[in-house]
Amino acid sequence: MPGRQVPRVRLSLRSNNNNQWRAYSNKALRGDDLGSTTPGEHQTFRVLDDGSKLPLPPTLDPIVIAQKSRWKQEKEKPDVSKFTPFQKKLLENPYAHALASPVRIDRSLSTILPSDLLLTLHLKPHATTAEPWLLPLNLSSSKAPKAHGPPFRFLAHRQNVQYLTAKKDVWRKALTARHVQFLGTKGLSQLVWRKDMPAVLLELLQKRVMDKLAWWYKWQGRLVPVPSLFPSDLDEVEEVSCVLFYGSLKTRADEILAEVSAIVAEADKWSVYFRHGYGSYFDPHEKPKGGMPKATHKPPMWYEPLIPRLAARAQFPPLEFTTTKWRGRKVALYSLTDMLGEERARDLVAGTEYEGDRCWVMKRARHNVPVELLLMQLQSYLAEPGPLWEPQKQIPVESARSPTNSQKNEKTPENAPTKRSPKLDQFFEGVIERYSKA
Repeated sequence: MPGRQVPRVRLSLRSNNNNQWRAYSNKALRGDDLGSTTPGEHQTFRVLDDGSKLPLPPTLDPIVIAQKSRWKQEKEKPDVSKFTPFQKKLLENPYAHALASPVRIDRSLSTILPSDLLLTLHLKPHATTAEPWLLPLNLSSSKAPKAHGPPFRFLAHRQNVQYLTAKKDVWRKALTARHVQFLGTKGLSQLVWRKDMPAVLLELLQKRVMDKLAWWYKWQGRLVPVPSLFPSDLDEVEEVSCVLFYGSLKTRADEILAEVSAIVAEADKWSVYFRHGYGSYFDPHEKPKGGMPKATHKPPMWYEPLIPRLAARAQFPPLEFTTTKWRGRKVALYSLTDMLGEERARDLVAGTEYEGDRCWVMKRARHNVPVELLLMQLQSYLAEPGPLWEPQKQIPVESARSPTNSQKNEKTPENAPTKRSPKLDQFFEGVIERYSKA
């Protein structure tokens, strides 16, 4: 081809070294260095000796490179001195930092959550056997864990870890295709999940909180001692973020929580057993037996026979997080004795300027956010369901004959007569007859 000779550089497509590619890109000739060029509307053309035009490749075209660089420029770091009062409060809010953390998927529940609400396990080969182990490397060391493969994330709660550990190979079902591709069939069969994983995670979380809080208790003035955790004593302090309490916040209800959970689990077990054994007698999609009505459609995939069992809201009530009030607003309340244990809580306070006090306030500040995130994570890991109480409201039925609605009917929804279909009565009679024979 006539014209100026262009130096050619061969680059292997199999090379994964980014440094070699950058060095090549920096040394490559662009624009007018390649010869006589003329800019177009969206690209640059090289003018040959015969007057014809040849478009430059996008990697050497200065117009294309300039347009791409507009979207690849790094965003400037925000100037804290120019923040509005609301932005400054947001910067000092640990909940905002937790929600703004990178979003990742929880493999145990298949839900997308902020990474600060999840626990992460990394693959690491054993020192002697070289078998792959799933270990919490980010909790055991302050340094960033060395990547040995794709991470395994799940919700940071003790019951979730116990479920993955107690039942055989449940955690294997939560592994992704990336783990299978990285480990292979042999490596996947050798993968080890520690049997004491709940205790290990609790130990590491407590140790990290101890190490962080030791700096706050070491120097006087970092925390503000208050007489008690009641709002009357907290309202006098400015910018309260959370309250630390030396003592236990458990009640007598917490002592019977394990017994109640065992009773609920036993009742749910027999409900599931009855559904699998005698569910066909209550399923209208099965073949008609003894004059039972049959459904005219196929059952959906999610359908199960309707067997009485404890309501999900009563069986799994919301988790309870202790709080107190400061000037009408809820603030987090952390019990050092319940979260760290009595011995560790005593060692944390002993020999410091705060020894003898029982309640301290941690003010809202940017440097307090890391320790508050650790306290939130440990409290979430140990959280238990709280009491569930829903009052039954009885709304009287007003008479429709009275135009002023002043006269009330004596009947209530509880004692009002109900209409039942004769087919439904026949269905239940057949079920009871067959169940008594069984």
